[in-house]
Amino acid sequence: MKILITGIAGFVGKHLLRHLLSCDGISQYDSAEILGVDLNFKNFEVASFTAGKDRLRIIKADLKDEEKVDNIIKDFKPDQIFHLAAQSSVDFSWENPRETFEMNVFSGINILESVKNHCGDRCKILVACTAEEYGESDYDEKGIKEDQKIYPLNPYAISKAALDFFCTTYQRVFKLPVFITRSFNHTGPGQSERFVISDFAKQIAEIEKMGKDPIVFVGNLNVYRDFLDVRDVVRAYTSILNKGKFGEVYNVCSGKKNKISDLLEILISYSVMPDIEIRQDKNKLRPIDRETIFGNNAKLIAHTGWKPEYNIRQSLLDTLNWWRERS
Repeated sequence: MKILITGIAGFVGKHLLRHLLSCDGISQYDSAEILGVDLNFKNFEVASFTAGKDRLRIIKADLKDEEKVDNIIKDFKPDQIFHLAAQSSVDFSWENPRETFEMNVFSGINILESVKNHCGDRCKILVACTAEEYGESDYDEKGIKEDQKIYPLNPYAISKAALDFFCTTYQRVFKLPVFITRSFNHTGPGQSERFVISDFAKQIAEIEKMGKDPIVFVGNLNVYRDFLDVRDVVRAYTSILNKGKFGEVYNVCSGKKNKISDLLEILISYSVMPDIEIRQDKNKLRPIDRETIFGNNAKLIAHTGWKPEYNIRQSLLDTLNWWRERS
């Protein structure tokens, strides 16, 4: 089996690679050849992957380059593609909407076109989209379901919604086996400080290790979000490609909502510092920030048998410890 991972040097990509190389009971990945594509390998060390790294090859490439993408897929002829590469920061998307759209949409189109031309229905494609697409969509106490209408509220969500529609169209028209995920917030060790939990954890670690003033700067704490550990996210992705139904959209989420202020308090409770002040930074506030977003994962569980293994407290502690090791 040949596996192509785009965005392999990113947060989720590295965890997916580690999951595939360790197999975790997925026998078809035991001897799989893995090709990883990314534009920036600055924080990617092959040596850190102790098992199976001889089966890994990496290529530096800009996925917006149509010819480059076409050559990669034509030459490698993957059996499965995990398309994770993206500009995934909501805040960055407000500052750079054009760059966000070009990265998220054009790269996806290039992959779909190349698979259509060189692989057809032989290659399964998982495309990681986002729960941000739901935006103002209404939902009940069981969380957002996949059949809810999408109302994206920021440039990142708009770009992913556009890619979502492209994937659905290519599946229906060209019969490509495309699986779409709408992933809710995920966190865990190795995440960039551009994201809220990792931002808090890094600040706390620096207060502990570097003697900074005991102040954590925050944005809007009065919102509820659905957080899933990245290690459960990548297990969900492999489960979807191997057990899911192509053409379907799957929410990848915990199915639980957590208030951001509560998560910060848990992180602070893990700190060795006795008194940490919480102070709002206006620069961390977003133009639009929906109060509550949490998902319904019943479809994912029913179709694949997947269930999360990490609780939110473990994810928070592991993230904090990761930053402690680097502060």
